[in-house]
Amino acid sequence: MKDAAPVMKLHQLLAESLIRMGVTRLFGLVGDANLFLVDAYRRNGQGRYIACTHEANAVLAAIGAAQVTGRTGVATVTHGPALTNVMTALTEAAKGGIPLVVLCGDTAPGDTQHLQKIDQREVVAASGALFVEMHGPDTAIDDLARAFRLAAHHRKPVVFNMRIDLQWQDVRPRGIPMEMQAVRMAAASGELLEEAVGMLASARRPLILAGRGAVSARAREAILQLARRIEAPLATTLKAQGLFSGEPFDLGICGGLSHPTATDQIAGSDCILAFGASLSKHTTEMGAYTKDKRIIQILPDMQETPRLDVPSIRLFGDLPATAEAIIELLDMAEIPASGATTEDLASRIADEARAAGQDLPFAAMAPGTVDFAPALRRLGKALPDRRVLVADLGRFVTTAWRHLPVSCPSDLVYTSHFGGIGCGMGQAVGAAASVSDRPTVLVVGDGGFLLSGLSELSVVRREKLDLIIIVCNDGSYGAEHVQFTNRNMPPDLSMIDPPDFAAVAQAMGLWSLRVTDRDQLEAACLAIRERRGPVLIDLRLDPAKIEM
Repeated sequence: MKDAAPVMKLHQLLAESLIRMGVTRLFGLVGDANLFLVDAYRRNGQGRYIACTHEANAVLAAIGAAQVTGRTGVATVTHGPALTNVMTALTEAAKGGIPLVVLCGDTAPGDTQHLQKIDQREVVAASGALFVEMHGPDTAIDDLARAFRLAAHHRKPVVFNMRIDLQWQDVRPRGIPMEMQAVRMAAASGELLEEAVGMLASARRPLILAGRGAVSARAREAILQLARRIEAPLATTLKAQGLFSGEPFDLGICGGLSHPTATDQIAGSDCILAFGASLSKHTTEMGAYTKDKRIIQILPDMQETPRLDVPSIRLFGDLPATAEAIIELLDMAEIPASGATTEDLASRIADEARAAGQDLPFAAMAPGTVDFAPALRRLGKALPDRRVLVADLGRFVTTAWRHLPVSCPSDLVYTSHFGGIGCGMGQAVGAAASVSDRPTVLVVGDGGFLLSGLSELSVVRREKLDLIIIVCNDGSYGAEHVQFTNRNMPPDLSMIDPPDFAAVAQAMGLWSLRVTDRDQLEAACLAIRERRGPVLIDLRLDPAKIEM
């Protein structure tokens, strides 16, 4: 007769289950309702616990990790104020469709006078996240597995609610869930697919657009085969930037960041085949790129996320399998290629790529400041070609996306789903802690950095993260500065008096530089190339001359 499984405490079993489910990084901040779970996870030795200084940044770090790894992010916080502190981060993940599990402690139900007692289910509901209760010791592991399953399949944050009194219950392990497998849909089929192929057959200037939903090796190869079959140029949304890097007919980003050749091709197309793209206003330029065109949208699932443009046809199915099915139907009907990809187009795209790699001329600025776009491009040239970019929200953000492009979609961490500044630093910590073969670059405004960045410098130093922080320091809240100046009003209310970021970072153990002229900019480029740890660059800018 086999010996019975050893008795352990529930918090120990939860920690062991996380390891068995493939959770190799756990971000968090401890309190009395999650302290012993974290301790058990850390003592296991197979996972890495990254402690943050604010609960919001712990959850944001898990969001950043999810974006660069393609796996469900995991964070843990204690109860009450810890949960209310993460509301913005939860909403950011909910609006962004990012799979996330937050292991959240909760007060014992009979402890009615506990200072941190609130109705946590109601708080979570307001963020758009899902809520899974840990009902008791007998169901705890099944409840945990359900939280991870919901996060993955619904692409949403899930709060796993763990009452503190249950965590010290005795349990015997009876089977710990293994890492979940992805579920793959079948290819789209039927009359709508045939109608879509008919639209492609009559197109003379087709365009293929890929979004974040199409980011996989399988999807990329199948879409490339289809593009070659119909002779269509390729474009991506911002979130899928770099998916077709190296291809001769890659137009790059579709939207406000398009280069002139891409803009001409997109505007002149007569049929857009969109794989895994939501067709947001940013991609379609407020509908200008899709107006009066036939639009075929193919989505990998039927989740109700915002689809702001209504396509001519919307199909649901496995994206690579659907691309292959389209090729098969085209071949069966002997439909000729469009002829839209020409040597002239390839030459124009190559010219755009060369221009994007050249230095920009510096304009005269106020004393003690540098010209932003040329300075950012110079810093970008000092970075390795492969890097992760995390851009906080601010009027500087489009310049950062334009002049610090990434060559792979998983290297772009998008922080602006909810429209709040200050979400970048936490996500940069999560990204940098999740990749070891390339640096992470955070571009952040002085206002956003004051809001949530300074305290996390201690985490950056302690974890020895390969993180380069570029603070766009114009001494103002940029969007508000623009609002005032556009109305010929004094911008005083938008002005802030930030500290000396370089001095603060140096005091906290980081290599830091202040950039106020061209010579200091070159020193910053050298610091990037020769870094041996995290670096902060305080880039001084003129608030009246920031490129939008």
